[in-house]
Amino acid sequence: MEKLPTQLAERFASIFTKEEMSDLETVFSLESRPVSFRLNTLISTPEEVEEGLSKASITYSKLDFPLNSYVIDEGFIESDIWKRRVYKDGHIYMQWISSQIPVSLFTGESPMRILDACAAPGGKTSQLSALYPDAEIIAFEPFKVRYDKMQHNLKKLWCKNVTAYNDQICNLKNYIKEEWYFDMILVDAPCSSEWSLSLHNEKFLEAWDISHVRKNYKRQKFIIWDVLPYLKDGWEFIYTTCTLAPEENEWVAHYVICNHPEMQLQQITLPESEYIIQSPALKSFGKYIYKTEISKKCIRVTPSKYSEWFFMAKFVKQETVD
Repeated sequence: MEKLPTQLAERFASIFTKEEMSDLETVFSLESRPVSFRLNTLISTPEEVEEGLSKASITYSKLDFPLNSYVIDEGFIESDIWKRRVYKDGHIYMQWISSQIPVSLFTGESPMRILDACAAPGGKTSQLSALYPDAEIIAFEPFKVRYDKMQHNLKKLWCKNVTAYNDQICNLKNYIKEEWYFDMILVDAPCSSEWSLSLHNEKFLEAWDISHVRKNYKRQKFIIWDVLPYLKDGWEFIYTTCTLAPEENEWVAHYVICNHPEMQLQQITLPESEYIIQSPALKSFGKYIYKTEISKKCIRVTPSKYSEWFFMAKFVKQETVD
């Protein structure tokens, strides 16, 4: 791919076969993907949303997975949805398919308290609110503009069980009671955002630099270090990014395994779907070889007509023995 930065093209060539690269080039050449959204079950039902779309002559497919996910047929664009009452009133939330998967990986029943450590713009936070309406959800976002956007979305979607803070997650201890622990922790980490890679996205292509990948890797480790002490024994931690970079994905999972022996990596198995192209995590990259279980248990979602990059790892905290 001639338009890619040289270093990024070389990284791709070391990960993908020529056939896979040819498929990726087709995806990266797309000007847009079909619009997808998630039903907001806090205030609406499938029948209400589907009736609203039908009245507007908007055709769609309802997915079996992720739960409550829809894809609008080709020929429609996002602004066709923005005009509709179901969107304006918060009955749906515009969200890419891959982005809807991480929250569905939680399997614990009746959690009391959930932490979304990197929450803006609130898509996964609101999804957690809808799936666990009886839980108390704490959300963090350090950047004011993103925090304000998240607050707008949470209010619009009627997420009344969410308390959001405009602060760094390293200050978590200042906002919770001493005896508090979380049943579930989600870190959808700030990353190099290679999900936005497109041969039409000149801004991304000009801005990409390996230094950003390395900077994000360090930041991701610090976030994990800050939140894991607050996870209850026997409960779940999910780490995700929307980037290809192995340093921000497999290498972070490798870091968790090596530095937090109480965290046990769990098998992730996604249903087969034409909307989600999944592949195992990498065994190695460059001179680095990752823990064997990472390639067996973690998942990568490869860019396709319907989905963007995503990496997902799930851990359960084992009981500590005094």
